[in-house]
Amino acid sequence: MIENKNCMKVKSFKLSALAAGVAVVAGTFAASASAETTFESDSGWKAGFNGHIPIFAVLGNYDDPTDEDSFTITTGFNPATLQTNIYAPMQNGLEVSGHFQMNADIAPGDANANFRSRVSEIAVAGDFGQVNIGKGFGIFGVPAIGDNGSALGVGLIGGPDQVAATAGRIGNGYFYANFTPRVMYTSNNLGGLQFKVGVFSPSKVDGVADAEYSTPRIEGNVVYTADMFSLWSSAFTQDVDSKTGTFDDYTMSGVDFGGSVSLGNLNVRGNYSMTSGTGNGVFAARLDPNEEDASQWYVETTYGFNRTTLGVSYGEGEDDINSSANDTDLTMVFARYAATDALTLMAEYTTLGTEGGQGEYDAFIVGAQLTF
Repeated sequence: MIENKNCMKVKSFKLSALAAGVAVVAGTFAASASAETTFESDSGWKAGFNGHIPIFAVLGNYDDPTDEDSFTITTGFNPATLQTNIYAPMQNGLEVSGHFQMNADIAPGDANANFRSRVSEIAVAGDFGQVNIGKGFGIFGVPAIGDNGSALGVGLIGGPDQVAATAGRIGNGYFYANFTPRVMYTSNNLGGLQFKVGVFSPSKVDGVADAEYSTPRIEGNVVYTADMFSLWSSAFTQDVDSKTGTFDDYTMSGVDFGGSVSLGNLNVRGNYSMTSGTGNGVFAARLDPNEEDASQWYVETTYGFNRTTLGVSYGEGEDDINSSANDTDLTMVFARYAATDALTLMAEYTTLGTEGGQGEYDAFIVGAQLTF
């Protein structure tokens, strides 16, 4: 027999793979952590589901590829998400669970292309810590992605024809961890200190048939959390080799440093990343045997009172591959209001600046998110 527990805020069931990782290192969100519907069988198996549905109306003025105004209704940085969690009864001191996540963007014309699974993994926890096996969120850059502005908002928009999830502060504040098959170890909390390390399927450069990837990507981070502040650092490395010598073998790598401080209702956080051989946005963004350097950084301030959070953030991305042609800066001003424990109303103003003026835009955004 399976009983519907309909438990509220059950700690053992996390919001989602992304939101859980963010919540651990980032502190507070404008919306509450949500309720979850759970079921439990007589034999001790448990199942639960949760997720969120974000909807935004975006009015933007874009300079590239043409000077035009555009209106669209879409998801933000996070697509609509349904997370399913299965927990086996504890045996031999081991807590074994399975996690499966489905995601969907809602912009016009994207229903088939962007309904997908970003998480499908097994987690094994015990006195030793936790091991995750399967596809899930990465390690490098994860603490930085916990900013309030992009975690619940829109951030960087690809242009007037944006049809998928937006980019938050990717390339204008942090490097994107992405969802990749991996084996990852997470330590127990050691007096506020916790670390992760993992081996990942290497990311491949699109359209480069001569490249080979004989070793995994290695990622790791360390986070120290106290009552009023959190500090973190993460790093990664991945080799890209040529099978026939058409380009020099090279290494993609990166390191970041960041932290957050909370003083009452005021929170300030920032992050600085340096990458080599991959650009300032995502793994294997290009063939880069010269290992050009890139960097990303942001600073964010939020203030919360009653059920409202106000915030402003600024960040930049710099990439040496084409001199300053790829340098950008992103400013976000945002407000969140928790109308109920499940429904958050949001407003955002975002503006992107570029070194050459191409691709600049400003956008006014209003939206809502149901978190369940």
